[in-house]
Amino acid sequence: MRLSHPSAPYQGIPPQDVFFAANDLFVQMGVGFIILSMNPQMYPQKPLEIYLHIEAQPSARDLLLGALLGRAEQIKAGYPGLSGRIYTELASGNWEMLNFYSRNGFANTDAQEEYVMPVPPGMAQTPMGCQLASVPLSSQQEQYNFLQRLNAHRMTPISLDFLTLQMQQPYFMALGFYRGGQPLAEMLLSGGSPESSALISIYTRSEYRRKGIAKALVLSAAALLRERNARQIVTQIYSRCPAQMGLMKSFGATRRRIVTILPAIELN
Repeated sequence: MRLSHPSAPYQGIPPQDVFFAANDLFVQMGVGFIILSMNPQMYPQKPLEIYLHIEAQPSARDLLLGALLGRAEQIKAGYPGLSGRIYTELASGNWEMLNFYSRNGFANTDAQEEYVMPVPPGMAQTPMGCQLASVPLSSQQEQYNFLQRLNAHRMTPISLDFLTLQMQQPYFMALGFYRGGQPLAEMLLSGGSPESSALISIYTRSEYRRKGIAKALVLSAAALLRERNARQIVTQIYSRCPAQMGLMKSFGATRRRIVTILPAIELN
């Protein structure tokens, strides 16, 4: 079995972060790649996020994983003292790959989970000195700016095409609390029916957290959803993120299913 790098970026990933595996007859047996990101907003104590992905025949997986872990160690060495994790993402029913990663030292410490809750009753209290307003999205630049703010607080980015599609849905809302024209918290909701209103993304700027602002924003959106006869909100969160879990618990939301599993190796 042989390893090689591509001669040019692979799907936008630098060649040194991509490995091809081939057998002795030079028949390609699989590919693996690694992507570095920083996520200080969701995980301020462990912001270093090194994602790896393998698509390969069973005979090539161990070789590719070893190469990717070696590359991850090189990347980690460039950030001394910074904690984080090496992780991958699998469909919840992909037991073959889950067993593969577990056998190689990955622990199932995180999952993307779907929660459902009735549209909560009651009215929210707007934070002092703030204004509840729709996010300005009339121009493409305003849309880019909104996505940039949202994506800084997410594991996976929302694209402009996705936002454009959601803006056409009957239950679309983009709301925020603003002070002096600057956002304290913003959220994106969408959906095509009263039973499928989706809370796609919500964030609170770090200096305003733990003040109930995200909860107040959800309640503000809920009041508008009730006017449109929406009955249920569905959302997906990461079980590793205490802020997301706490928000769901505060509304008595119920976990409906595990969407993906994120096996990981911790980096201290």
